[in-house]
Amino acid sequence: MQDRPAKTPFALDGIEHVLLLVNGMEDALAFYEHALGATVESRLPQHAMAELRVGRSHLDLVDISAQQGAWAKPRVAGGRNVDHVAIRVDAADEAALRRHLAACGVEIAEERIEETPDGNSLSLYIRDPSGNTLELMTRSK
Repeated sequence: MQDRPAKTPFALDGIEHVLLLVNGMEDALAFYEHALGATVESRLPQHAMAELRVGRSHLDLVDISAQQGAWAKPRVAGGRNVDHVAIRVDAADEAALRRHLAACGVEIAEERIEETPDGNSLSLYIRDPSGNTLELMTRSK
């Protein structure tokens, strides 16, 4: 095995975007815009894509049920390319966050306290209309 360089010639700066496969763009956009507060920055209908702003990052959606999104379909039926995406949320009022999700019809599938270098934060696991799992991580308390 070759020796690893002492330091990379670049620094990681964060996640620029995550691309998720969805079944039905309108349901997906309704979820991400209304339940989570993401905003659509652009649409690429020739690729069945929408690019959403999620804080400082982007979330790209590809509608694999549309003919233009066939390029992104997994080669294996039921194949997945992401287990879950963690999104940091600023939720000063945990009860309000829970009420909002419930009002949007979003079920919390799992929750747990995560230990982080800055302390503990609450993680709520939810699913979008296409079954993708999202981890909503609150800021450490």
